[in-house]
Amino acid sequence: MSDLKDRLRALYKRMSLREKILSLLFVLVILFLWSNNWLGRLSEWDAQRKLTGVELQTQQQWLDRSALLTEQLAVALERVDPSKTFAAAQLSGHIDNLIRRSGLSADIDPVRTREGEIFNDHNLRVRLGRISIAQLIQINSLLQKGTPYINIQSIRIQKDRRNPSQLDIRYEINSFDLKDPNL
Repeated sequence: MSDLKDRLRALYKRMSLREKILSLLFVLVILFLWSNNWLGRLSEWDAQRKLTGVELQTQQQWLDRSALLTEQLAVALERVDPSKTFAAAQLSGHIDNLIRRSGLSADIDPVRTREGEIFNDHNLRVRLGRISIAQLIQINSLLQKGTPYINIQSIRIQKDRRNPSQLDIRYEINSFDLKDPNL
């Protein structure tokens, strides 16, 4: 160890002032880069630690309320008859059947489904062209009979440009079906 010290001391004494300053600057730049990298990693680790703490706290709150949530789910499921819920294809067929019973024709988009743990959420877009206000009221009353199993999310009403007494309607319809009918 002392031999290495002696060699470094001898090398330092042989250097000119300019070489000493350049060597010092080189060591300082290396130390700056190393410390900057180390501090960046440290701050990233601290941010991840805080985020994990928040996630654990949120999960603990869900676990603490699990009994209440289970009770609320049981109450909600008591009001739902699984035989009246609609799968994606059933929803499309049911809406088509309601529209045909009204004597109308419509453009029905494919059903978009978002799957969940307990139920699947289905969304459907329906476009009706050139209908009267009386037909609109009739189709709305038929759709409302399906509540809570079929819900109208939104309605866009525009007058027909060729015949202002008729309307162009766009429905956004929502439905759900239980994954386990034994719930």
